[in-house]
Parts: sequence; structure tokens; C-alpha cells
Amino acid sequence: MLVATGIWSVVAIPDLDPTSAYGVTLMVKVVVVVVSGVAAFLHSASRSRTGLAVWGAVSALAAVVALFLGVLLTQY
Repeated sequence: MLVATGIWSVVAIPDLDPTSAYGVTLMVKVVVVVVSGVAAFLHSASRSRTGLAVWGAVSALAAVVALFLGVLLTQY
């Protein structure tokens, strides 16, 4: 469901200029969401305490940044 709404937010704007502030912010958000997802996967696959801590922290931090970018997108 989240992937579908993410794709929808990219496709829903017919004249999305990738060089506009909105377009750049949206693309950065998509990249940050992917980073968060990959880090969450690595966290779940990790066997060491260090790996669990590092990948969990990266995933959480990226998720908070994605949330912040989503709030910024509502201001455009």
C-alpha cells in the first residue's frame, strides 16, 4: 500500500518538473524512503548486535527524514 501511494504521488502530477523545488524534494524523499527500507531489511537480516544497532538507527533516521520531507511537500 505504501509503495502504491508513493508511486501515485510521483505520477499524480502531470507536469512535474524534476528541476523545480517540489520535484527535487519529491525525488530526494523517494531516495530516502528506499534507504530506509534497505536499512530495515539489513537490520532484520543482521546477526550481530552492532549490525542490529547500526542498521536500526539508519532505518529510523531515514524514516524521520522521509517524514520531514513529506511535510515539506505539503507546503508547495
